[in-house]
Amino acid sequence: MTDYNTTRDAAGTVTARSERMLRSLSDDYQDEMVVVSLMNHYQLCSDPDDTVLVAIERVLEDYMNQADFNAWMLTRKGIANE
Repeated sequence: MTDYNTTRDAAGTVTARSERMLRSLSDDYQDEMVVVSLMNHYQLCSDPDDTVLVAIERVLEDYMNQADFNAWMLTRKGIANE
């Protein structure tokens, strides 16, 4: 194998790894945007029995990790009970 081929193969490997890393960051950023947007919409809903709130909770549960979702729900219930 020549130095050119070795360099080309290494560059291909670095490029592929960088692409996967950037795609992962992009996906994480998009998920974060969804979560923040839905949290803001949740606060705008005035009727606590609204089915929209239930739908938002279900989507947030899918997008957030379980610990963050549970903490957020406890915060929401605390605000609702005050």
